[in-house]
Amino acid sequence: MPKPPPAPRETRGIENVLTRLRQGENRFVQLADNIPESFWLIDIAARRVVYANPAYATHWGGSVEDLYRNRFDWLRFIHPDDLDRMREAVRRNPRGGVNEVVRIVHPNGGERWLHIRSFDMKDEQGNAHSVGGVGTDITDLVLQREALRASEAVQKGVLDALPAHIAILDAEGVIVAVNEPWSRFAAENSHDPSSAGVGCNYIRVCERSWGESAEEAQDIAVGIRAVIDGLQHEFSLVYACHSPTEKRWFRVLVTPLEARGNRGAVVMHLNVTETVEAQQRLTHLAHFDSLTGLPNRLLFRERLKAALAMVQRQGGRLAVMFIDLDRFKVVNDTLGHLAGDALLQQVAARIGGCLRASDTVGRLGGDEFAVLVPDPEREYDVTVVARRLVDTLAQPITLEGQELFVSASIGITLYPDDCDDLEKLIRNADTAMYRAKELGRNNFQFFTAAMNARVKEQLQLETDLRRAVQRQEFILNFQPKVSCSHGGITGFEALLRWQHPVRGLVSPMEFIPLLEETGLIVPVGTWVLQQACQQAAAWHLAGHGQLTVAVNLSARQLQSEALVQDVRQALEDSGLPPQALELELTESLLMSHVEDNIALLNRLKAMGVQLSVDDFGTGYSSLAYLKRLPLDTVKVDRAFVQDITADPGDASITRAVITMAHNLRLKVVAEGVETEGQIALLVVNHCDEMQGYYFSRPVPAPEALALLDKGRVLPGRLRARGAQVPTVLLVLTAPALRLTLGRALEEANLRVLLAGGGEEGLAALACQRVDAIVADAGLTDSAGQAFLERAGQLQPEAGFLLLSSADNMAAAAAELPPHLAGHLLSRDVGTEVLVAGVLEALRQHSLLLENQRLTQEVHSAGLELSRLGQELESLLASHARQEIRPQQATGIAHEVLQELPAAVLGVDASGMVAYANAAAERLWPACGLIGNESADLLPPELLALLQAGGGSREITLNLGGRCRALCQPFGNDAKTRGHLLLLLPL
Repeated sequence: MPKPPPAPRETRGIENVLTRLRQGENRFVQLADNIPESFWLIDIAARRVVYANPAYATHWGGSVEDLYRNRFDWLRFIHPDDLDRMREAVRRNPRGGVNEVVRIVHPNGGERWLHIRSFDMKDEQGNAHSVGGVGTDITDLVLQREALRASEAVQKGVLDALPAHIAILDAEGVIVAVNEPWSRFAAENSHDPSSAGVGCNYIRVCERSWGESAEEAQDIAVGIRAVIDGLQHEFSLVYACHSPTEKRWFRVLVTPLEARGNRGAVVMHLNVTETVEAQQRLTHLAHFDSLTGLPNRLLFRERLKAALAMVQRQGGRLAVMFIDLDRFKVVNDTLGHLAGDALLQQVAARIGGCLRASDTVGRLGGDEFAVLVPDPEREYDVTVVARRLVDTLAQPITLEGQELFVSASIGITLYPDDCDDLEKLIRNADTAMYRAKELGRNNFQFFTAAMNARVKEQLQLETDLRRAVQRQEFILNFQPKVSCSHGGITGFEALLRWQHPVRGLVSPMEFIPLLEETGLIVPVGTWVLQQACQQAAAWHLAGHGQLTVAVNLSARQLQSEALVQDVRQALEDSGLPPQALELELTESLLMSHVEDNIALLNRLKAMGVQLSVDDFGTGYSSLAYLKRLPLDTVKVDRAFVQDITADPGDASITRAVITMAHNLRLKVVAEGVETEGQIALLVVNHCDEMQGYYFSRPVPAPEALALLDKGRVLPGRLRARGAQVPTVLLVLTAPALRLTLGRALEEANLRVLLAGGGEEGLAALACQRVDAIVADAGLTDSAGQAFLERAGQLQPEAGFLLLSSADNMAAAAAELPPHLAGHLLSRDVGTEVLVAGVLEALRQHSLLLENQRLTQEVHSAGLELSRLGQELESLLASHARQEIRPQQATGIAHEVLQELPAAVLGVDASGMVAYANAAAERLWPACGLIGNESADLLPPELLALLQAGGGSREITLNLGGRCRALCQPFGNDAKTRGHLLLLLPL
């Protein structure tokens, strides 16, 4: 077959061009068919779609064939709210130029977001022949942006809700964002609010500050620059920022902030006025007398020491006066302590009115005052001041409509005339004061050598004191301590009195200091121990076996090596159980030679006696040391109790002492209770016991027994509200022990149920609630074993006490279930100890019920904030990729919260932790905070703030040390509800 003639060259060229065109078209189609974007071509001349890739059907939900038939078919999938805008865009741009973001509604109802763009396609001559379109699915991006905006709004809401003024600065110190409290404070406190707003250089604002806070502002500027430059990890400063109407203090905290290599700082100003004022009040209380406002003994000694050092360096003289009021005890005993206090206040004011501005007057305690007169030119100058004081104080004082007449005895000593030593100056002034009293009172005396007679008389008084024990001139009075819950007498405090054969009843203020000074306090204290124990043992034999007796220990006794043996001997001689003896030591005494005292008290505690700190709040005890002391009780000093109904400061201190003591598992006794209002406040603040003239003055032993026999109790209206008589179930097989212990518990104001075995015990538990259970550990029959196993299931909150014979304790413990072995007690210890064990079980039961109540109240409803916390966590990664821009300042709220040196927690309405920043996670490193119950993680102080719905208080955290906790509801604009906790380190 002949070959066809070759094609002309022109034909072959056309075929090659067509082949290349077909190849190019195939490559275009393959490319367009495989890209994720929708793509389509519209022929302008034919006015129809000539190509659409498969992604079109995926994005729009319609078919390509429908689009080929109707080039506007895609419009029917546009969301109705976007359709008019899209039609208008197509109308304005028929040959390309559309650039719109719209929603596409699929036939199945699903929605997607598309970014649609169109463009013209031209030939070689520049004539448009087609319009191309591209649709990009941006649904995920839109959702991410919406979630990010929601996250930023929530985090900005958190920042706005924090009780602090917060600003974010860039590397130059320019403010790029502020929270709402910052803006509000700037608007309320600046003539030009914009001077501290976004866009201002805050470092320069601080540098240009003037007025009383100018120096601190300069320091803040330096601190901010140091933090931004990486020279300091953080900067903190407390500064004053008073307004015309109130005094304010703020604490500024500056911490670094970094995002994508851009360094800046977070500046937080927190109002710490409450903390500063509380510190000022505590400092004032430590150095000034709470009743008169005068310097106390400590501050007066410090000023005297400083004045003495100055005249010793520069030369000169000074005078010291000791002032003691005459007949003050008569006023106190006749009109009461409140009148006595009012009298002391007027006396303090009169003394101050007689002195120069350079003189110092202080109250040493009781009715004793001291005056320091620096650099008197002549002795006559001091005489003029002393005469003026005597005359002024002798003028009548009106109290409660009565005219009272008191006078003053004043002792004066001079430096360097009399001595050159501080202690001798004080002693000389005291000696001269007593000489003034001996000379008829209402006069003043200078210390002179002739006062040796006074020393001789003191020696005579010392001799009398030595003979007082043998002559039985000392007597004990007893002041009852009363329960704030059931109102009954729980014990007595033994108080020493001296019935002198010539002088009559001598005031303790007169002879006890002399006992201390001479060392006679040690033998007299031993006598007090013996007599108090014997009297308490007699009360026990008379049927009052639950009573305790408290004995005060002196400094000399605490230093005596015989103290432990004296206590042991007193207990053995009297037969009093150790648990019924309470030894009281003053706070200042405990804090002297702390380590030695801790060792001694541990030895006393090992004997089983109770230990109490007396006059708490008047000394300078360290909480760290207080926690190490084996104490059982804290006694709130009468100086705070007497004004708790009138002075918020005293009420706050009393409340703080009670809370602190309970946190340390200590019982609290309030001294000097004289009014029903005081009792009401003490009961509300959960004070355990009280003593004072409202219930009874100190009385001799027979009168004390009469109070017991009459069953005198506090009126029911004054006891703790809702207080019910605790119920104790006795499941004891021995009838004698069952009846004896039951009677003793009833005498302790307890309701007692008796059961002779396990079956009766289970029947009792099944029909009524009990607060404590006392049972034989040796209930070996089936009913007894069933009782031991099921009692905890029937009433798990009840306290448990199991009794065994002393020689069978180890075997009984081995046979008991592990959860009961720790509740074992010997039945041979005696009824008093058994009663004490039951009372302790009831106390633990009460604490358990209180904890359960608090847990229930803080776990109310809703998990919305928990869900929000989880969403915040999921969005943190995408949020961290955002750069810091002034116009997007709210986007860095997460970094700000994470970098804050203060811990921030968000707790939802049900009590679940929904948000926690890095500082909070560091405080609780052992567990994840978010999603956990706040009741399982947070200390009681924070739970109390959440329960109250807001407020602030200082607390101690195990890992965080001291901090101020602030709580307030989540911001008003938030869609969820809860509370924010801010923990600011102190």
